[in-house]
Amino acid sequence: MNFSRRSLLSAGAALAATPAAAEIIANGADQTVELQAAIDHAAVNGGLLRLGVGKFLVAGLNLKSSLQIEGVAGQTRLVALGSMDILSVEGAQHLGISGLTFEGGGNGLVLRNCGGRISGNAFLLQEKTGLFALDSRGLEISGNHVHDIGNNGIQVWTSEKREDGTLVINNRVERIAAKAGGSGQNGNGINIYKAGQVMVANNRIADCHFSAIRNNAGNNCQILGNNISRTGEVAIYVEFAFEGVVVSSNMIDDVGFGISITNFNEGGRLAVCSGNLVRNAKGGSTEGVKIGGGIYAEADTLVSGNVVENAKDVGIGLGWGAYARNLSAQGNLIRVCGKGISVSVTEGAGPSYLANNVISGSKTAAILGMDHREIVTDDLGKVDAKVPELIQLKDNVIRA
Repeated sequence: MNFSRRSLLSAGAALAATPAAAEIIANGADQTVELQAAIDHAAVNGGLLRLGVGKFLVAGLNLKSSLQIEGVAGQTRLVALGSMDILSVEGAQHLGISGLTFEGGGNGLVLRNCGGRISGNAFLLQEKTGLFALDSRGLEISGNHVHDIGNNGIQVWTSEKREDGTLVINNRVERIAAKAGGSGQNGNGINIYKAGQVMVANNRIADCHFSAIRNNAGNNCQILGNNISRTGEVAIYVEFAFEGVVVSSNMIDDVGFGISITNFNEGGRLAVCSGNLVRNAKGGSTEGVKIGGGIYAEADTLVSGNVVENAKDVGIGLGWGAYARNLSAQGNLIRVCGKGISVSVTEGAGPSYLANNVISGSKTAAILGMDHREIVTDDLGKVDAKVPELIQLKDNVIRA
């Protein structure tokens, strides 16, 4: 081991006196071996590893037990040598990482089967993902800045569908590309896959190639109070085999599409979409979603108390062909959209209920029955319109 006397005292002898007082100093050279030794020593002694100010050149660090690692926010930099992951942690149930900047590498931080708190860190210039958490148990990801990433900002996944319970709160995520391509598996600010009981709340997310928040098959998740700008596709995407999702109080502006709660064909169902403000949905720039819509839902979903303004094609869309069941749109304000509300009336579609919505300034029509992309009714917002049996209308206000 090539420790300097100062770092040897910090990582070794100091621990004998106080187990929570290990520190290692940056020296501008490749410190992978030295830092790995300090991590191992501190982990065995159950203590705290402090990293000083400066640039640590490292690659492929790993930890397999609980440890608190602290740096000086904005000044302690772990800079990757090559394309290896900077730090991988497995099985740490009381992990704490704060004040570090993860710069470059394949992934910045990879967690497997971990619990604890990842807070106040920065992740930038990773080729793949800033922070990837797999099979977590009681994890909190909070107050981090994730930016200029190749494929995904923060990923919360489970190997099989199960309760995960991760909190992704108060983070800033921006400029997320999709360099590996695909139709949505890359290019997302925060991505949930199969992980249940995840809360994504109060994050600021901007400039994502696909989605700001994408929940694929996560049950009983909450997406609350996020502020989102400039996404190439759907800002908040709830898709595939999910059950029980709440999307509420999000601010969404200048996006391809606002909120999509979809894939009843894959078992995606049961949601509340309420109190969101969606503005300027101008149409997607990806091959997946080209149209510009405010909110879309397919099955067993309540869409209530939302405000949608200036969605290019449709304010609220209910159902797609036969994939429509138990849809309710109540108390929404829809202003200056292509269509106000579109409702599937395709053979096999289930009922939709529209009540107490205010629809103002629609460019095509206030309410239309649809068969996929084809308009099959007159404007149902007119007083003398013939309303299909699948649609129940009550006390909606239509304004020019």
